[in-house]
Amino acid sequence: MIIIVVGGILGFVIAGAIVVSQIRGAVFNAALQTNIEQFSADATIAQDRFAQASSPTSGQLQQIANGVVSSMYDPTRGLIGSVLVRSDGQATPAVQILEPQVATSTQVRSLLTPELRAKTKAGDVSYMSVSVPGRDGDVAGLILGTAVNIPSAGQYELYAAYSLESQESLIRTTFRVLTFSVIALIVLLAFVSWLLMRLVLKPVQEASASAHQLAEGEFEARMEVRGTDELAQLARSFNLMAASLEDQFTRMERMSKVQTDFVSAVSHELRSPVTTIRMAGQLIYDKREELSPALRRSAELQHDQLRNLDMMLSDLLEISRYDAGGTSLATQPTDVGELARNVVEMAAPLAQDNDVEVSVTVEGDPHAEVEPRRIERVLRNLVVNALEHAEGNPVSVRIVGNESAVAAEVMDWGIGLDEDQAAHVFDRFWRADSSRVRKTGGTGLGLTIAKEDAQIHGGTLEATGVLGVGSTFLLTVPKVPHAHFVAPVALAAPEPLTGDLEPVEEEQ
Repeated sequence: MIIIVVGGILGFVIAGAIVVSQIRGAVFNAALQTNIEQFSADATIAQDRFAQASSPTSGQLQQIANGVVSSMYDPTRGLIGSVLVRSDGQATPAVQILEPQVATSTQVRSLLTPELRAKTKAGDVSYMSVSVPGRDGDVAGLILGTAVNIPSAGQYELYAAYSLESQESLIRTTFRVLTFSVIALIVLLAFVSWLLMRLVLKPVQEASASAHQLAEGEFEARMEVRGTDELAQLARSFNLMAASLEDQFTRMERMSKVQTDFVSAVSHELRSPVTTIRMAGQLIYDKREELSPALRRSAELQHDQLRNLDMMLSDLLEISRYDAGGTSLATQPTDVGELARNVVEMAAPLAQDNDVEVSVTVEGDPHAEVEPRRIERVLRNLVVNALEHAEGNPVSVRIVGNESAVAAEVMDWGIGLDEDQAAHVFDRFWRADSSRVRKTGGTGLGLTIAKEDAQIHGGTLEATGVLGVGSTFLLTVPKVPHAHFVAPVALAAPEPLTGDLEPVEEEQ
């Protein structure tokens, strides 16, 4: 609206200036033409009066000259005075007359210039713009001159001064009228622009607000439909889109709930028979030394797969609890460094099987208010994941604490991750290499649950890496759940390995 008003002001000002200039020029030209006609008529009359005098005496010519000059004073038509001046460069005439002296002669005489007198001597009517006295000071005026031949007295120049005060008054009045008109038009333009903007932008603002509500998940947002114009069509289209999104979201939400309920129900229903089968399998596994080699191998395979099945059911139950929003924290003061050491100790058989050396270091204060079970589960997932992908290279576990948070960095120098893999590594059922044979099994939910465990504490779990170099997983939790914290460690990919890392005892 501001642009429209400013543009309108500029347009009106330019148009007003052009109109005033045209009016001023037209008024001046009209006044000039009228005054020239009047002056020419007066000069002709004066010339005739001088020509009609036969064998005039000096006194007669002086009387005629005085009459001519005094008669050319008529303020009603703008004629404010005249003067009769003898032309320069003439021989002494037979009859001499004095320049007529009336009240305005001296005033008009002072306005003459050499340029104007030179033009006048040429014979035609000449003119010059000047400033003449008016009622309220000097005003614009004209000096008109012409040559007059006086018998026996020689060549003279007749000049008359005209005031353009009435024309200036007309122009000032016109300018005031134009100014008031422009102001009125600008006010009207501003009002109309505001009204149009309100009529046009209000539906757009409503559409923006409704779209923002849709983005926030408020699918019941609708626009009010008014009229049948394009904006009304926009509102109807928006409402149709919102209704379609709400319907699709409702169906997806219903399907998601059905899937979650199904997974939860199946997991619960399978838990009892799997527990029974595992107990029976455990009895067979415990007596495997009494079996034949073929049956002993079958008992070991059965034991491993039942353990994997039990872990899968546990993961599915845990993720269904997160989906249902039924999780809560049971925090207590915990030494995260001690948890890391216990996890590494429990994973020692897997490290030994994979021929991987694990180093553990503790820096700063590793104590925090966390739920030990969840943090231990996160560390176990990260360490086991690192051991499986280390490909015989070392694994580093570093616990760093500061005043507001504790970070656990698990770094391996194995197959590594690229940017795309790092962006999806916490997705459900996603694996960087699905063809890889995993020695510990897995559901593809471990890292997903680990990230949920970090977030329920108000912390973060991040991953990065370089293919062929290694990967880094960084868990950061605040010392008080959901409190503001400053991360003690920044996420960084591992550098290429230049030498083996030796296991290091933790440092306090």
